[in-house]
Amino acid sequence: MFKETFCKNLKRAREDKKYTQQYVADVINTSRTNITKYENGTLEPNIETIGALAELYNVSADWLLGIKKTN
Repeated sequence: MFKETFCKNLKRAREDKKYTQQYVADVINTSRTNITKYENGTLEPNIETIGALAELYNVSADWLLGIKKTN
């Protein structure tokens, strides 16, 4: 459940901002492949990456992780 929520929130946040996976990868200094894997649940980002994604998307890490229901 946690992984599904995180993946769904991660993709939703990116799409809400209309960012491409490549743009996100460039900004947080990773590969587009890693962004795809984070969004489909085949790779778990470390805490620093979660923080960078939350900052980029202007959402809380708690929301991304599914701890809080609303951002």
